[in-house]
Amino acid sequence: MFQKARCIYLIKTNSEYQQLKNMSMRLFIVLIVILMLNSCNSDKNTKKANDNGVPERAELSQDSKIFLGNRLFSEKTCITCHAINSKIKGPSVVDIMHVYKQNNADIVVFLKGNSKPIVDTIASQVAIMQANIDGFLKEITDEELDAIATYMLHVDELRNK
Repeated sequence: MFQKARCIYLIKTNSEYQQLKNMSMRLFIVLIVILMLNSCNSDKNTKKANDNGVPERAELSQDSKIFLGNRLFSEKTCITCHAINSKIKGPSVVDIMHVYKQNNADIVVFLKGNSKPIVDTIASQVAIMQANIDGFLKEITDEELDAIATYMLHVDELRNK
């Protein structure tokens, strides 16, 4: 009888063990699913933090804009056609800024291609300048365009002193 009771106890214990094992396995699977879902959400949060969490660079100082504008004026080949004080292929920087100041116009709007030329409006000159805007200035940022305009204004102001 003792043998029979022991066998029943072992069967009952083994059955409970199997149930406990199955429940543990289910709990483990649920935890894995929760961790996977949580990791997917954390990727989205990380992207938002990178997009929005990176502080923007401070605005450039006046001197930095002039320096950057001077560099870009050369790199983007503006200097090939526009000298500081004299006409080469296109009007000088001083002449351009004089006309823009006189008309209270914005050179950046023109360089973006959003306004018609107001300096040297001969068709052949306009075509050359439009090709340069489309080619050399296509990938330039607003900050860089502002730097070029600041440089051009600075050159004009130095000339008038």
